[in-house]
Amino acid sequence: MDPSFDTWTSGFLFGSVMGVFLFVVLLTGRNKKNYPIAFLILAFSLILSQYVLYWTGYDKVYPYFDLLPTMCYYVTGPLLYVYFLNLYRREVTFNYAMHFLPAFIMLIPNIILVLKYLVIINMKNPFMFFIINQQWFISIHMIIYTLLCIKLIQRNKQLDTEYRKVRHKWATVLTSLYSLFIVSYISYYILRNFSFFSAEWDYMISIMMTVSIYAIGYFIFRQPSVFDGEMFANLFLPIKNKNESFESSMLNEFYENVTKYMESKKPYIDNELRLVNLADQIGFSTHLLSKIINKKSGKN
Repeated sequence: MDPSFDTWTSGFLFGSVMGVFLFVVLLTGRNKKNYPIAFLILAFSLILSQYVLYWTGYDKVYPYFDLLPTMCYYVTGPLLYVYFLNLYRREVTFNYAMHFLPAFIMLIPNIILVLKYLVIINMKNPFMFFIINQQWFISIHMIIYTLLCIKLIQRNKQLDTEYRKVRHKWATVLTSLYSLFIVSYISYYILRNFSFFSAEWDYMISIMMTVSIYAIGYFIFRQPSVFDGEMFANLFLPIKNKNESFESSMLNEFYENVTKYMESKKPYIDNELRLVNLADQIGFSTHLLSKIINKKSGKN
């Protein structure tokens, strides 16, 4: 049977391309703290691309990418965790690169596979045990990083300010989406053992995985609006019809943070200081910092 696309696989291919587009959007943004999520989106886009090759039969034409998802799955947990470290203003040291060791190790069988199909080498892959049982190693790995994220969230569960309340709920939502991604991944390997399992089930599971990861990317893209109190009011605000007072409270807290930073670090002595530079130093978006300044100066 010749490789071919149908409505489902064409849709997933489009989803993969949109993931790459979202990666570029996040990577070209001014907030460097969002870079880990950008690469998480890219990793899943590569996973989805290989799935499309498998569903369409093109994996027989391009077998070089068969092991690519294995490596990509191993980077998702560490990338999400480093985002949370940045969110809670924890220092990320060079030693953090060790978290990506499993992904780096799985790069080796990918290289071997490519060299084998290019007839450059002819050897048995020494990582076959991990490849055959990859679903369980990947599941355990992702669950461990979910627990690390939850532990970090719980350690920083001080809800004494509106900003910290929003940050806590924000982190909880992102962790829940990643957990949904893990559950979807594991469910595939459980459900495929039953007689009712079909390609449609596979597609539905992949849709859930796609929605969960891309929702994380979209939320990150709209992060400034979330923290300004302008978006998802029913999701992030505990009481309805308090948008105005909530926003004012948030801006007051942000203004205090800006004032303390200006007093302690004295960035204004730099003649080359610009609003965008100050925003990067404080950890706010330029839009949010501009809004704080305008609010306190009496502008609309």
